[in-house]
Amino acid sequence: MRQCLAALYALLLLAGCGGSSPTEPSSTGGGTSSVLQGQTVNAVDGAPLSNLTVRVGTSFPLTTTSDGSGFFQVDVSAQSVHRTVVSGASVVERETRMGGPGSGRARVSMIPSTFDLRAFDEMFRGSNARLQRWTSRPALVILASVMEYRSNASGHSYDATGEQLTDAEVEQLRTHLTEGLAFLSGGVFTSFASVEVERPAGGTRVNTLRTGQIVVGRYKGIARFANTIGYGVWSELPDGAIAGGAMYLDREFDREDNRRRLLRIHELGHALGYQHVESRTSIMNPAIGPEPTEFDRAGAIIAFERPVGNRSPDIDPASSTLTLSTGEGRWVAPRTACGLAGR
Repeated sequence: MRQCLAALYALLLLAGCGGSSPTEPSSTGGGTSSVLQGQTVNAVDGAPLSNLTVRVGTSFPLTTTSDGSGFFQVDVSAQSVHRTVVSGASVVERETRMGGPGSGRARVSMIPSTFDLRAFDEMFRGSNARLQRWTSRPALVILASVMEYRSNASGHSYDATGEQLTDAEVEQLRTHLTEGLAFLSGGVFTSFASVEVERPAGGTRVNTLRTGQIVVGRYKGIARFANTIGYGVWSELPDGAIAGGAMYLDREFDREDNRRRLLRIHELGHALGYQHVESRTSIMNPAIGPEPTEFDRAGAIIAFERPVGNRSPDIDPASSTLTLSTGEGRWVAPRTACGLAGR
């Protein structure tokens, strides 16, 4: 009998010890059902960022540090969307949200502390001090008939003239705008969703404000009536998504000046929802002249790695989405006119 009791006692001890043994989180990215995982990287070049502090949660945040490869993980136990704040001396503090736990690692891109946030705010954080951009590839419509500009045009509808752009001029315009789109979207949009060429007959009234499209044309009378060589407008939705754009190029400048490419890329920037930059050299300076800069390239990459509605210094909205929101767009133009350097 004593032998049986001793054996039973030993079995109970083994069962108790085995039931309390924890499971180690995976270090290969597979994870467990309770582990929230991520990697901190440089937003501009994608390089891993180590030794950043990561705080997950609101009332009693869990804190960890990214390792030499930028990896971090915390045991959150409950499936949810978790407020996450990442900070460090080499980066701009970012507040975002991570869903999980899950089996994969979330990529948390960080703005380097050396980046020019003031100029970024000028260019990409528009009317309501929040990031605005297209969230899907825009379609391009080229008006191959020269249009008649009137400063009091109703609803941005203009009359076509009998003058036409040549096929070579249309192709050059398409090439310049495709180049500009790739650059100003950080390489996310390498082409337009579609390209249509319209040649309305002389006297035909054309609406230039169209949802989902960027409409570009050459106009007689812009320099005379608007005192500028061109301008662009955009339709912004309440959350910051851009839903439409239009570009108005002065006929004489766009036809005769060898800086037409810079004007076209600049006005495309407006049609993408970007404002003028006045604090440093940029393709979006009010005076046309500079080539696209390294700041412009890096800024576009950062903008397209963040959801619309992101606020300064780097705070994502509570409910982030990368799809076009619903609602009526508001058509907006830049606050200052586009001119020529040196004027």
